[in-house]
Amino acid sequence: MQETELIELWRSYDRKLEENLILNRQNAAAITVIKIKSTVGSMAPMKIFLIIASTLWLFFLGVVLYRTHAYASPFFWYSIAIHAIIIAFVTGVYIYQVVLIYQTDLSEALFNTQRRLAQLKSSTLLIARLMFLHAPIWTTFSIQERMFENPVWMVVQIFVIVVFAVGALWLFFNIKYENRHKKWFRFIFHGNQWDPVIKSIEMLRELEQYKTSQYESVSASQITSDR
Repeated sequence: MQETELIELWRSYDRKLEENLILNRQNAAAITVIKIKSTVGSMAPMKIFLIIASTLWLFFLGVVLYRTHAYASPFFWYSIAIHAIIIAFVTGVYIYQVVLIYQTDLSEALFNTQRRLAQLKSSTLLIARLMFLHAPIWTTFSIQERMFENPVWMVVQIFVIVVFAVGALWLFFNIKYENRHKKWFRFIFHGNQWDPVIKSIEMLRELEQYKTSQYESVSASQITSDR
């Protein structure tokens, strides 16, 4: 066997090895995409349940506000009204998230999946921020006008409201993705409304690495073949 034939045989073997390597990476990337779809999809049932439960709760609050408008304490009525408005907004965000989940397509561009995961992450954080922000409302709806006649009760009530307000504002401004490794953040964010998002983002990063390594391998193969 001549030297040129040996070189050609070696190059042929190298090309087949490279093709198998690229095929394996493509298969791994396809499996990762399927896992991302499955992981994101696992969030949908709970979000649909929350949408239904929130809608029923809003209906109940609407009935309460309508029937108590004429005689209820202003503190009670406006506290419940603010609560209803925030719950309505949060329900809308849940609907938006479900749409994002069902729009995720295995054949779509990687950028679109990236964008949807980022929107799921930011909207999940927004829901938590809003729910904590209106926590002080639970300390105001039970206020009665006669409480102002008792200085002790008034001081206690104001103290409780301030404590809840400070805590709510602190959480509102500190609930952000950059704090995800802190203990208090991990205590709040866990379970099937948060973990699938983070897991999908991590798998998407692995997929990007597959794409990058595949591109580098193809480039290296082209350089070798040119030589």
